[in-house]
Amino acid sequence: MADDYGYINARIKMMRTQLLDGRALDSALGAQTYPEFLRLLSESELSGDLSAATAQGAGLPELDQGLSKNFFETVEKVYRFADGDAKAEIGVLLQKWDLVNLKSIARGLTSGRSGEQLLSSLIPGGTIPMTTLQTALQGGDLASASTALTLTGHPLAAAFREGVAAYGSSSKLLDLEVALDQAYYRYALRVSRNTSLRRYLSQEVDITNALTSRSLRGVGANPALFVEGGRNIDAGTFLRLTEGDPSGAGEMAPILEAAGPAEAEKVAREMLDSAARNAAAGDPLGVGVAIDFLRRKEQEIAKLRLIGRGKFYNVPGEQIRQEVAQG
Repeated sequence: MADDYGYINARIKMMRTQLLDGRALDSALGAQTYPEFLRLLSESELSGDLSAATAQGAGLPELDQGLSKNFFETVEKVYRFADGDAKAEIGVLLQKWDLVNLKSIARGLTSGRSGEQLLSSLIPGGTIPMTTLQTALQGGDLASASTALTLTGHPLAAAFREGVAAYGSSSKLLDLEVALDQAYYRYALRVSRNTSLRRYLSQEVDITNALTSRSLRGVGANPALFVEGGRNIDAGTFLRLTEGDPSGAGEMAPILEAAGPAEAEKVAREMLDSAARNAAAGDPLGVGVAIDFLRRKEQEIAKLRLIGRGKFYNVPGEQIRQEVAQG
């Protein structure tokens, strides 16, 4: 049963009915005040995790904690459905949030943010326990974080250590982030047995390479920053793109042609949304359903965070809508 995607996907499809639909998100966006926004959430499927957020005197920290709790429990439930190869494949999807969290830690520590600030910004949906990430932040520097992560034996721990060494030599955070990307996709593609998962991951790799090549324009080509595993961008194309030659970008051309970095990131997210939907439609009896559901859940929580902050700080409604559409 546990390695049977028929069973797993039936459970996920039941959970998908609990996601907020477009009408519910529109209602949240249309709330006139922060208390009204909270009232609407208290009438949704998230109500059980938001009791502290609606208590007297509660603010954004309580909202963040409630949303994080909901996200973590949802992800954990999906993970518990599986065993064997299916569990390994779904685990790869969860480790994407480990990748995001490790990058956030690196960015935060190098910019001088406090451990408390950083901890609140992390996504509690990966496979590295939040207690471990908290320990990694306590030292206040990359070396201490690297030591704490090494003790876990996590697949990305060695890459983080190597990335920290690379950053120490170059002072370029991109070197550390790409080291993590390379390690994650190398491991993920090795674990993936399912065609839809490999196809989705290859799309992520192409997008990663397109964004990196775009950021390197005018700086100089660096083949060491190329991530293997994509379908559209090979090492040669990557170097040409960093030099400003867009030929060969293929499906990734819209990222290279975007007006600015924010627009490029938005295009990249839309590409991944489409890839996730295609995975579910093309692989209804495999991991594709989990790919799509987990991405939808991540988006739901991210949008609610944005809306909540906007309502709390009395940001004009139209501005919140624009931020949600871009984010």
